[in-house]
Amino acid sequence: MKSDMSNKNMTIESLHNAYILANKMANNDSRIHNKAKSIFNDLECGNSTTDIKNLWNEFRSITINELEVIYKRLGIVFDEYDWESKYSKENIQDVLKRLNEIGLLKFKEDGSTVVHSNNQEITILKNDSSTLYISRDIAAALRRHEYYGSEDLFYVVDNTQSKHFYLLKSLIAQINSNINVHHIPFGRIHGMSSRKGQGILLDQLLDQAKSTMNLKRKFSETTKINSMDDNDIADVLGVSAIIINDLKQKRKKDYNFSWESALQVNGDTGIKLQYTHCRLISLEEVNSNITVPDEVVAECFTETVALDLILEICRFEDILTETNKELEACILVNYLFRLSNCINKALKVLNVKNSSSIIAQQRILLFRRARETLSTGMNILGLVPLKCM
Repeated sequence: MKSDMSNKNMTIESLHNAYILANKMANNDSRIHNKAKSIFNDLECGNSTTDIKNLWNEFRSITINELEVIYKRLGIVFDEYDWESKYSKENIQDVLKRLNEIGLLKFKEDGSTVVHSNNQEITILKNDSSTLYISRDIAAALRRHEYYGSEDLFYVVDNTQSKHFYLLKSLIAQINSNINVHHIPFGRIHGMSSRKGQGILLDQLLDQAKSTMNLKRKFSETTKINSMDDNDIADVLGVSAIIINDLKQKRKKDYNFSWESALQVNGDTGIKLQYTHCRLISLEEVNSNITVPDEVVAECFTETVALDLILEICRFEDILTETNKELEACILVNYLFRLSNCINKALKVLNVKNSSSIIAQQRILLFRRARETLSTGMNILGLVPLKCM
């Protein structure tokens, strides 16, 4: 294989298409499958040619560069990339030594290396000396504990990998009892398979969402002039719609992907949260001449909608505690929907402009605290609260 096969215009999409094609070809020709296994084994054992190593590193660079652009749109930043490929056979010798020391490692006649745990035989090295997910995950867990001092390791991986992480947790506990492995499972999107080409690339989904929001804003009578670029606003709205429509469901729930539900803008959506936040910003701007007091005058809040809103704001810390305990974002999402409903009901009843000075001040204080709570919740979920849309 020549290094000039590399292409400066190569993208994640083209790599994905090559992956799909290679799988189709391998299904029809075992020689291709065997060749791929041979290349992988050479990479694992450090026997690859310079051309193969360079090509592999180029694929990795292309992936990082593109993903960082996508992650930036989602407000995500990673401190470090810890590649699975980092833990090849030559880099897990300490793991094999430790497993052997505690009497777990066994060598089989077929050349493979296994461990026995919970009455199960688990392959650590295949008979061609290449590693498996479990061996690489053991090495990674031990390294992260040593390097970061991490005692709790959280793996956010779909439901189908539950058995894998049960085995990992069991083996790690026997190697180092100070490391706690936690599997945080989530549901799968039915009908999607990267190998078969049945899937949607995230950047395509984000671009479609952005385009949809641009059209909505173009034909909306409520669209306002904003200091932000229209495309940036549309992108924030699109990302908000996608994130909330996904996180409002229970984490473990499987679902079927549809463009309609992914880009939903009506009802309980990310757009609703953004709209409510913008209404509160506008209220404060229109009434900027009113001094916001430092203290609450309870006697000023007699209306049911005011009391309901105050009670909902007071529940925020408990909601965060529950969300963290259950590791369920939907708890916070549904709380923000309820908060938004309370805010919008209060806005219809609690007039600021035509009220007495003290009533106006207290109502502005209430709406500011509601906006701060809403904004904090949105930020936690990865949304960028807009000031105007």
